[in-house]
Amino acid sequence: MNKNIEIISLIYRSKSYLNFIAEQLKSPYCNVAGWDVGVRIVANDPTNEIIEELPSTGLPHTIYNDPTPESFYLNRVYRCWNHAVATSKYDNVCLVNSDMAFSDAWLENLLKHHNGKSIPCSRLVESGKMPSGRYGLQQDFGKHPKSFRIESWDSWSKKIKLQQVKNGGLFMPCVFNKKQFLSLDGYPEGNVFMGNTNEVEVGHPNDRPVFKSGDAYFFDKMKKKLELEHVTVFDSVVYHIQEGEMDE
Repeated sequence: MNKNIEIISLIYRSKSYLNFIAEQLKSPYCNVAGWDVGVRIVANDPTNEIIEELPSTGLPHTIYNDPTPESFYLNRVYRCWNHAVATSKYDNVCLVNSDMAFSDAWLENLLKHHNGKSIPCSRLVESGKMPSGRYGLQQDFGKHPKSFRIESWDSWSKKIKLQQVKNGGLFMPCVFNKKQFLSLDGYPEGNVFMGNTNEVEVGHPNDRPVFKSGDAYFFDKMKKKLELEHVTVFDSVVYHIQEGEMDE
């Protein structure tokens, strides 16, 4: 396996979150001995303010213009993730959200399980804005970039790491091999609903309940087609503010 990887975050409209994730991507916590690690911010149909602010981060960045910008925001997010992976110049990608803060060795420990047999995901510590998911922990280190308590987070995150891996969990940060990701056409363009003929459909929110999130549907597809197991790595710990730009 070629030891190169690009960490990619999307951004849309919030200068606060843009500068927050830019600082996180500059952190030494994103360095891994023996790996060529790149970073990139992909602006997803960004506002003019974001376009003007991007150069000041000093980080590589690209802009994605959605072909149907009037569609539901979540559909546009999934399309942008697919674009981001497809345009990466690296063999491997790590996808992160703009409202995430990293801990020491989070990426290094994640990559230990990028072995051709699994899709490794970090264990999330979440602020409590919303209930956490499987294996997630709730601990409030700030519900906005301006209130994030980095020293407290650094200290606390070191104490909760476990050398343990469990099947399932949450879906981001996650590491993919680019060719494998693209071989299955990437994420569905939105959450998945059960259609009238019991076939799954991708669509906008409507009267039907969600059958599966786009993430869960794609991870299941990777397991079925490529025999890759979705796992959570308990010594790769990442803080998740939750909601992020949609709250701004």
